Amino acid sequence: MNRIKTLIVDDESLAREDLAALLRADADLEIVACCADGDAAVRALTTEPIELLFLDIQMPGLTGFDVLTKLPPSRRPHVVFVTAYDEFAARAFEVGAVDYLSKPFTRKRLKETLQRAKSVVRGQDRHELVSRIDSVMAELNRLRALNSPDATRAAVAPPKTPVGVAPSESEGDGRLLFRSDGELHVCTPAEIRWVETVGDYVKLHLGEKSRLVRMTMLNLMTKLNSRHFVRIHRSTTVNLAHIRKVTPSQYGEYVVELHDGTKLKVSRTYMADLRAAL
Repeated sequence: MNRIKTLIVDDESLAREDLAALLRADADLEIVACCADGDAAVRALTTEPIELLFLDIQMPGLTGFDVLTKLPPSRRPHVVFVTAYDEFAARAFEVGAVDYLSKPFTRKRLKETLQRAKSVVRGQDRHELVSRIDSVMAELNRLRALNSPDATRAAVAPPKTPVGVAPSESEGDGRLLFRSDGELHVCTPAEIRWVETVGDYVKLHLGEKSRLVRMTMLNLMTKLNSRHFVRIHRSTTVNLAHIRKVTPSQYGEYVVELHDGTKLKVSRTYMADLRAAL
């Protein structure tokens, strides 16, 4: 089987070299070039048959998005954004089902991304790939055009989902549709007892079971009613309906106890928010 021709674009030399070293360890990939700016990336992409592109977004001169807009459809590879970009732009990537790595990323996260990317590159129709990237660019342009605080909040709200894509989103009737372990799941916010951050995921604790969902806590909080859910720690959010009591702990901190006996630490930073919500 032919190796996948891969291009890396990042203006930070150390980040570029580190990623290249990790990707060279994968026998399925052939690193064609490493580019330090958008102009060099466009030249490489228009002269070499690149199949997989690891693309930084925030670069001097041409941004990663500018690079994509300069490519004719026939030259558009599968894109993995490597970025520390803000939440609503990351949402645009999910909508278009294009992969992205949030800096800093773990080797486990890179491995997951590579598995998905290789599957897409080797099995996906070219027309479908172009269509998916076009949907990302259209969504990004829409989000960029929204330049007010109210518009930014709207940008993270769930847009229409393209065919074949199922990002986590809130349904109009109050249900939550999310993807976990390769399957789609539906629950109501009332079923969620508490949520914790686990690396690049959030873990939803739903009664006797829990689900890992690839989403940030900040993104999830935009989908939950703040009258019912309150953040009690940087990595923990709790459903107020499931709180049985709040008791003092050491050093001026508190502990929330849920009806099922679960005990959760309340950070002093979030204690005022909890008091206001109770």
